[in-house]
Amino acid sequence: MLQLKVIDTADVPAVLALQAQCYAPQFHESADAFEAKLRATRGLHCSFLAMMGEQPVGYIVSLPVDDDQLPTLDAPEWTPARAPRTLYLHDLAVSPLGREQRLGHKLVEQVLRRARDMGLQAVALVAVQESGAYWERLGFTEAAAPLAEGLCEKLKSFGPDARLMRRPLVAA
Repeated sequence: MLQLKVIDTADVPAVLALQAQCYAPQFHESADAFEAKLRATRGLHCSFLAMMGEQPVGYIVSLPVDDDQLPTLDAPEWTPARAPRTLYLHDLAVSPLGREQRLGHKLVEQVLRRARDMGLQAVALVAVQESGAYWERLGFTEAAAPLAEGLCEKLKSFGPDARLMRRPLVAA
């Protein structure tokens, strides 16, 4: 039976194992980077680990941000926005077993609900590994150009094909 739990720093080894299954090495983040994001968002309940029994099968990490505050890939530190407008879906990884259960879609829906509960205006993400079509099916569209210079620099840390995508939220 599939269960979701809020990710804690104690779950980072499971997160790293899933990350290794799902992403090319240039997209791997360190334990320190994950722990910094999880510590900064402790109590906000915006990142989740999916379990089937005792087996981790997927995770989603999201962060409340201002539009120009996205962290770079593998950022060793991160501070949440004081008055966020967006929940930034920083990372989603789903094992093959989880994909059979449409777990990616379920995790994204959980983050969309959480963003609405937090009163935020949108969910944003950086699409990598040619995943733009997947995100479009879930209602995300590529952010309109031109992007602020600082944001463009942060996107570069995700590689030359990284695309900022957004999904506006409507009240439930």
